[in-house]
Amino acid sequence: MRFLIFLVFISLTFLAACSPSSNEPPATIAPGDATRGAELFTLAVNGAPACATCHTLDGTALVGPSLQGYAAVAPTRIEGMSAEEYTRSSITRPASFIVSGFGNTMYNQFEKSLTPQDISDLVAYLLTL
Repeated sequence: MRFLIFLVFISLTFLAACSPSSNEPPATIAPGDATRGAELFTLAVNGAPACATCHTLDGTALVGPSLQGYAAVAPTRIEGMSAEEYTRSSITRPASFIVSGFGNTMYNQFEKSLTPQDISDLVAYLLTL
């Protein structure tokens, strides 16, 4: 019995180590649709709050930083990380990068509440700002 439990544990550990990074979109989804992303920005989906609940587009800070000019700032945030990778990671793992002056208060379940396509659409939209 112990051996079986050990095998299950090793198998799960191996599978977890081999799973793709969530910073990259799954290969089976379409490219992000910025128009749909703009709609998602204002909607609460599957219990997840709307992005607009905490982020503005006009330069005003709310709970989170304003996203005005986001497309120009995102590529400069983390050296060696593309704007798309940074944005996707910020949505799916918000505690990874905290903007100076703000706390770690972003909803951290977007990856469970939104589909991979939803996230790609949001990323596409944010990179138009």
